[in-house]
Amino acid sequence: MSLLLAGAVMALTALDLAPATGASANVSHSYQSAASIAKGSIVSLDPDRSNYVVPANTTNGLRLVGVVAGDDSLIEVDVKQGKVQVATSGNVSTLVSTLNGDIKVGDQIGTSPFNGVGIKALPGSRVIGLAQTAFDGSTDGATTRQVTDKNGHTSSVQVGYVRLSIAIGTNATVLSDANLNPLQKLARTLTGHTVSTTRIVIALAIALIAILSLITLIYAAIYGSIVSIGRNPLAKYDVFRTLRSVLGLALLTVFIAGLMIFFLLR
Repeated sequence: MSLLLAGAVMALTALDLAPATGASANVSHSYQSAASIAKGSIVSLDPDRSNYVVPANTTNGLRLVGVVAGDDSLIEVDVKQGKVQVATSGNVSTLVSTLNGDIKVGDQIGTSPFNGVGIKALPGSRVIGLAQTAFDGSTDGATTRQVTDKNGHTSSVQVGYVRLSIAIGTNATVLSDANLNPLQKLARTLTGHTVSTTRIVIALAIALIAILSLITLIYAAIYGSIVSIGRNPLAKYDVFRTLRSVLGLALLTVFIAGLMIFFLLR
């Protein structure tokens, strides 16, 4: 009886631990390819041949399937000699470049014109997943490589690897220029990212109020100083001291308004 209880406890313990291991497991599936594909390359299904994959780019992104796995895969499905293992879930090292800017943690990684190489997702592009690590030209392992775009042209770009959490979809979080109003286009030109119209209007209102306040303060201070000195020349030192205080208040107004606008548009 005690042996049965011990066995039951061990079985329950194993079951309790299994979900934690399974949740972090990377699942890969076996596919065929007509040519060798580098590990970490993003791949799409070949529309002409069943169970074949090709390096993904902006023209075949609708058929994204995953990333060619290196030693990342913990669960391999249908393993066969001569086939390529493609990670379809979990975290995997993925080839990326800085073609669309540096990649930060949490950025969506999408297809690019270069076969198999991901970039920070463009508006409306297909997304392979979310970056779990950052990448720029100074990242360890970053190299300059010759990559081939969908038209067969080669270019030199900074290429390296990021850890990627696979989540295939479409980048709907970034608006294209066609969907932006003039205020948003101006803000995007100044800040480098999309800002909501409400924030832009509030920032403009703050800027207008700050400018009117500055004009009023400076005009009143200068006008009052001239009148006071004209009436009593001996009071000029007191007038200048008051004028400095008013100018200090004006600078403080500029600083506070600029800080508010910065946080609204960042």
